[in-house]
Amino acid sequence: MMTLQNENADQEHEPYAPHCVIIVKGIQGFGFNVRGQIDEGGQLKSINGSLYPPLQHISNVIPGGPADEAGVLMGDRILEVNGINVEGESHSKVIELIKSNPEKLRMSLMSVPPKENERLDGESVSYCSEDEFELHKVDVTIPSMSQKDENGKIVVYYNVYIDGKFLCSHRYKNFHDLQVDLKNKFFQFDFPKFPGKWPFQLSQTQLEKRHKELEQWLIQVCSVAQLFNHFYIQDFFGLVNNDKNNEKADISSVGSKSEPDNADIKVLLPDRSSICVNIPTESYVKQLIEAICDKINISHENSQYFSVFKSSDADVFEVPLSLSEKPLELHVQNYNESGTLKFTFKKFIFSSKDENEIAEDPACLNILYQQAVDDLINKTFDTTGKEIELKRTQHISTQREFLEVVQSCPGYNTVSFPHCACDSRKDGHVILSISFQKISIQACLLTGEKQDQIKNFTWATVSDYGSDGEIFHFTISKSNSERKISLTTPFADFMSQSFDRITASRDSVTST
Repeated sequence: MMTLQNENADQEHEPYAPHCVIIVKGIQGFGFNVRGQIDEGGQLKSINGSLYPPLQHISNVIPGGPADEAGVLMGDRILEVNGINVEGESHSKVIELIKSNPEKLRMSLMSVPPKENERLDGESVSYCSEDEFELHKVDVTIPSMSQKDENGKIVVYYNVYIDGKFLCSHRYKNFHDLQVDLKNKFFQFDFPKFPGKWPFQLSQTQLEKRHKELEQWLIQVCSVAQLFNHFYIQDFFGLVNNDKNNEKADISSVGSKSEPDNADIKVLLPDRSSICVNIPTESYVKQLIEAICDKINISHENSQYFSVFKSSDADVFEVPLSLSEKPLELHVQNYNESGTLKFTFKKFIFSSKDENEIAEDPACLNILYQQAVDDLINKTFDTTGKEIELKRTQHISTQREFLEVVQSCPGYNTVSFPHCACDSRKDGHVILSISFQKISIQACLLTGEKQDQIKNFTWATVSDYGSDGEIFHFTISKSNSERKISLTTPFADFMSQSFDRITASRDSVTST
């Protein structure tokens, strides 16, 4: 049957006359669901005074979605999809045509009066396929947990963010209640596995496992547009304005709520074990370092010899956080970029003398030992001729002896940075290495393959250095001449911090 079409979707039409709508796909899909018969063909029926074969119809329209904005109504019968007549077509065929253009959809629809809609729905069994649950991308994460004392009992809250902005905090029970409500409402949907209850208090490892499982469950549920836009989830996120008949709140308000006062942050130790510390959300790096030291019994006086280093799955080179950075803010911002950001508590020392002094503290000695073992495994220093001694002393009971052996190995307490461009080298890159004794620059290819040329400089010849975040420079003064060397590298600040540490340590040696 031929249907009337209105090429301009904005033009007015008779309330129940066939009309054309154009829908531009949004982040939540086209914003509607379709129901109708499974197979094609069927008996003609009177709709709005004319005979039609069975028609697929709009079973749901997401408020504020693209279809709603285009004027699509629940109950609208579908006559054409992208210029193709679909009267009497199967549900799967109509869905296929709707999805044939991933960005824009053009449909001829016919609205029906409410009583007519009830009559038509009552005369036939509607079919709802899995295609009704349309997938879309929502950046929902749970990057951190918080702990609160409620009537003398420590309760864990999971902090939910969307697009990197804080949304809400909920207990496990709230997540559990949400999944029960959703399963009762969308009984035909195959929900992902929900982490089970545990009758006893969870260990830190079990808490972290539950944390990850809850996040994966929430991500999978929110990836379905119909679930994400339902009142249950919108209310869970705090996006429902209860003063306005449960209307959905303006999405721009996301992130305007106050974040939890405190949050837990996971930190690795050099032996790759982990601890969890609870810090104020606005804490800077110094507060995090002190919280870690409190946790592992290192004095605040000795905390100056340590730092928190960051790395990711995509970039394993560990870089110390600057004192101006906020660890929790950094963690949230980078949570889904290039793999989860990892924080590791490590020494930031270049002087064996400094190491030996703080090694009098058993807690400090344990960290130094762990890091030395990790460096040994990663072959960051030369063990030639020391293999037997290292093997004999690599035990918890001989930590101090082991430390003395590794301190005698060439390359220990040396940082070698990834290769980078240098203003004095046109046809390749250089590798900068820094130790307490010297500064070395070795020539290499653009790929990082080392070459024979090496320049060594003593610290006594360094007259100036600094970083602008992208370029690190230092000046060598010799025999009334100066030479400024500039390196272009993403690790410019790390180089500058290393120079700070070594010059401060060398100055303290000179003054004593």
